Amino acid sequence: MPYPQDALVTSTSTLLSQLARQPVLILDGSVVSFSLEEEQALCTFVKQGGGLVCIGNAAEVYHEYELLGELLGPLHGFCTPRCEIIAQVVDSNHYITRRVDTTFAVQDAVYLLKHIPSDAEAVWGTTWQYAPCTLAYTRPYGHGRVFCTTLGASSTTQAHPVFQQMLARALRYAAGAETHERPLRVAMVGYGAIGFEHGTAINAVPGLEYTLVCDRNEERLDLARQAFPDISTCTDLADVADDPSIDLVIVSTPPNTHATISMQMLQAGKHVVSEKPFCLTTAEADIMIQLAEQHQRMLTVYQCRRWDPDYLAIQEMVQRGTIGPIFHMETFIGGYAHPCNYWHSHEPVSGGVFYDWGSHYLDWILQLIPDPVVSVRGVEHKRVWHDITNADQASVYLRFAGGQEATFIHSDIAAALKPKWYILGEQGAIVGDWRFESVKTRRWSGDLIEENLAPSESLPELNVFTYNAGGIVQRHPLTLPPAPSYAFHRNLANHLHLGEPLAVPPEQSRRNIAVMEAAKRSAEQGGESITLRC
Repeated sequence: MPYPQDALVTSTSTLLSQLARQPVLILDGSVVSFSLEEEQALCTFVKQGGGLVCIGNAAEVYHEYELLGELLGPLHGFCTPRCEIIAQVVDSNHYITRRVDTTFAVQDAVYLLKHIPSDAEAVWGTTWQYAPCTLAYTRPYGHGRVFCTTLGASSTTQAHPVFQQMLARALRYAAGAETHERPLRVAMVGYGAIGFEHGTAINAVPGLEYTLVCDRNEERLDLARQAFPDISTCTDLADVADDPSIDLVIVSTPPNTHATISMQMLQAGKHVVSEKPFCLTTAEADIMIQLAEQHQRMLTVYQCRRWDPDYLAIQEMVQRGTIGPIFHMETFIGGYAHPCNYWHSHEPVSGGVFYDWGSHYLDWILQLIPDPVVSVRGVEHKRVWHDITNADQASVYLRFAGGQEATFIHSDIAAALKPKWYILGEQGAIVGDWRFESVKTRRWSGDLIEENLAPSESLPELNVFTYNAGGIVQRHPLTLPPAPSYAFHRNLANHLHLGEPLAVPPEQSRRNIAVMEAAKRSAEQGGESITLRC
């Protein structure tokens, strides 16, 4: 049930007691015999500042009632057969729809509204045979607020994440939530390539304002000003910490500085986003989490690849149970090429290979297999690239409390590649094979120029294998969904403005660090297994 059970009116016998103790009531159309006295009580409740949320069949059932019809306002609609309904945001600046996915589809029979009250604001709609129809609206009633959606008659629609987000917001809105927002002023500490990515996202997300960039390198500050002319710049961290107008700081410096700078900003009363990896040790993670709680500030990590299309597709297959529970998982990235000469390849700064791509791959593994990790084994090879300090190849072997096992390999000396994904479930498997792509252009002379992309620069080809009775294994290519736009930053603003759950709670990132730290310790001890419980 995606809403508070005690707010749902399930019978008239409990209505009066609910009116006395709840700021908002929910009607879903299941109660069909309100008396005139009960209708009057509901109307008085809303007129005096209460909230009413109607979902599913409520509008169809109650719009012709004498007083409930007055609450809902004059409506005219029609019922569709069960089919695909594509819901679309009507007003992207409304409290209910601000920073949400602008469209989602459900399979349902829906009461579509052709006309809504003149004082109502349509917030979600759809198109039916070329005509616009309303799926959700808000309207004032006395000192109270009414939200009505005709979506949600089925449990399948109620389980949709966007519907649940809609309903959670509707409850807060009907309870009288403040709808005006002051943009949160964001500072970036460390401006590299990722600084442009963050700045672009911040400027695209309502409720965030890219304000300040701090970097010791004047050339990078020049680049920041060229890309974002409205920002201010500085070279001293103290200027960020001491600026009372800064609400949120994104720490985008090398990994060995994440903890120190994040702690400084939390102590200064700033919300903090740390680049990945979160930090280098669980001790640092614990202090950061403690400081965030102590100062009542938000702390999260930019695990941006949780929205990669291949991971989203795999996550959906796992959640649907298509391949059954996962018991074995292998992931791989790499090739045979000299690593970069930047700090990514210098272990004292980066933390080593485990902390580089491992920040993403281990996060994926730990999200897909949420059982506690009970042991970690790490193995490193140093065989070819002696001019850098990172290992040439690193492997992590995990065992979970439920008996599952998983491995991650990052190799810069792999002349032959393993699949990116190799996932075995009790009822099937998912395999993600690397694609080898190239970019083709022409010289001024007409000669062909062909640039081969690294495998990591393109999405893999995913196939799902399922077992049918009789020993037949079916293979189906998996279509990847589009990557959602600015999903992390939208969630960031929704959390800080509306209290919606963080997509990346710091405790999840601490778990990643515990695994990476244990893998590093294991590698230093010759690959000895480290007992863990996280």
